[in-house]
Amino acid sequence: MYNFRSILSIAFAICSLNLSAQEINTEIYGKKMNTFIDIEKKLGGKLYQGEGDMIVPGGMAVPLTFRRAERGIPDLLVTYTFSKQDSLIDRIEYEWDMINFEPSNKKQTLDVQKSFVKKYELLVNQLNQKYGERVHKGDLNELAKIDLKGGLTRNDKWKPNDSLTITLYTVLSNFYEKKGDIKIEPTNRIRLYVNKIKKNTNPELSDEAIAAAKKSYDQFILKLRAGDLEGAKTSFSAQIRNQITETVFKQLKDGIKPEPFKVYMQGLQNVNGTNYLMIQYAYESAPEEPNEIIRVLFDKEHLIIGIQPLVRKAKVN
Repeated sequence: MYNFRSILSIAFAICSLNLSAQEINTEIYGKKMNTFIDIEKKLGGKLYQGEGDMIVPGGMAVPLTFRRAERGIPDLLVTYTFSKQDSLIDRIEYEWDMINFEPSNKKQTLDVQKSFVKKYELLVNQLNQKYGERVHKGDLNELAKIDLKGGLTRNDKWKPNDSLTITLYTVLSNFYEKKGDIKIEPTNRIRLYVNKIKKNTNPELSDEAIAAAKKSYDQFILKLRAGDLEGAKTSFSAQIRNQITETVFKQLKDGIKPEPFKVYMQGLQNVNGTNYLMIQYAYESAPEEPNEIIRVLFDKEHLIIGIQPLVRKAKVN
């Protein structure tokens, strides 16, 4: 799930930084949403209502987010994605992010960032004890990097079996830079994802289908950057080709930066009962968890049937 929500200023809550065994739940197979609602009640979690756009995966209910109090770092937001049909949990996202509770991405004190580091290390230790060693990249030792471009980053991943992945990620940065329309702001967050691994049984997700869809998108981007409206239209499904007017073309050109792309996520998106291949593109220079994506839907002919540049905004209470 990818959330895009507006920002409100909310004070930090007061609660212990210590981890309990219940705080992070990674046993999700066969568990229903009601089980985790009961857990949230025991842990003092409060249902958290956000505003703005939300992408709901096909077949899933609207995700539920709970807020738990913390001290020294932002409150924890826990988002549960579960099946609409039987309420089985598909994914849990744990997030500690400054932007959720402040009106702007401002610089943080060293004490706050040390608290983030401590929290991250506690999470790593807890997951290592349960699942053993992990694959990791980066470290949190050189605190001086916090003030440099790129900041301090680390990523850890556990794959206990063929059906589950656990990914832990953090970025700590006080760096600010603005060049033209491109702005880099301070970022301080930890995210933890617990995901089921789904087997690919859909022809829409075959390697051939994905390659053909990527080719359509690449051709569209070439024509877009060249200002060739008629050429760009050939990459769109016949169902919507006539809707790509000069005004829409200009909006897309203004909303998509002239930078290289990378695939951030791919899967199926259900729209009115029909599955479409969905590819989310991020800018190549973006962090592992990008703040901007271009969401693209493709029809059976691997042509674009929907495209939307999205900017991630903070969750609000």
